[in-house]
Amino acid sequence: MLPNGEIVSEVIKEILENSSNSPTIIDCSTIDVNASKNLHHLASSNKISLLDAPVSGGTIGALNGTLTFMVGGNKETFDKMLPIFKLMGSKSVYCGPAGSGQAVKLCNNMLLAITMIGVGESFNMAKNLQLDPNILYEVISTATGSCWSVNNYCPIENVGPRSPADNDFLPGFSAKLMSKDLKLAVNAASQSSSKIEFGKKAEEMFTKMAEGINGEKDFSAIIKEI
Repeated sequence: MLPNGEIVSEVIKEILENSSNSPTIIDCSTIDVNASKNLHHLASSNKISLLDAPVSGGTIGALNGTLTFMVGGNKETFDKMLPIFKLMGSKSVYCGPAGSGQAVKLCNNMLLAITMIGVGESFNMAKNLQLDPNILYEVISTATGSCWSVNNYCPIENVGPRSPADNDFLPGFSAKLMSKDLKLAVNAASQSSSKIEFGKKAEEMFTKMAEGINGEKDFSAIIKEI
């Protein structure tokens, strides 16, 4: 699980150059979809199995063993690796051929970014309207506004289950990583002729955050930027 596609490529090429057997590589990084497909082709040409298996759940999910793996590649290889995925997380989903895991991850994180911005705006407006945030949480978490960003990761201290907001927004999943993922999503949208107006706006906001004083903070600290 590495921070960007360039490093992933370097590591996989080094593995391919130095392997004396036929290992299976599980890449849990989040990287460009086409770059992932190219690495699958490179590994296959060297008779080595590769799965792209980015995760959802952040450091909290890793510590609790509750990560979700989104896996692309050969289905037989996925089935063979299931015991390993079950050890590392609580759910693994076979998403399709090479690069599919990356594609699903980018769709998921784009939606997460958009919903977290909406949550931040809602709670900020509630504050300006002099509402009790715990009352708002009680309503939203069981009403039509219910979403993971509220129910499990509320960006308000002492509201809902414990989240980075209760620890000075220490990540978690940093704004810089969210910015990186959103840039990948915008690129994937361009390559697939997909219209993502909210996704582009989210990328602008998180990139601005990543370049500012809150760049190392958890992405839910976007509420401070609104």
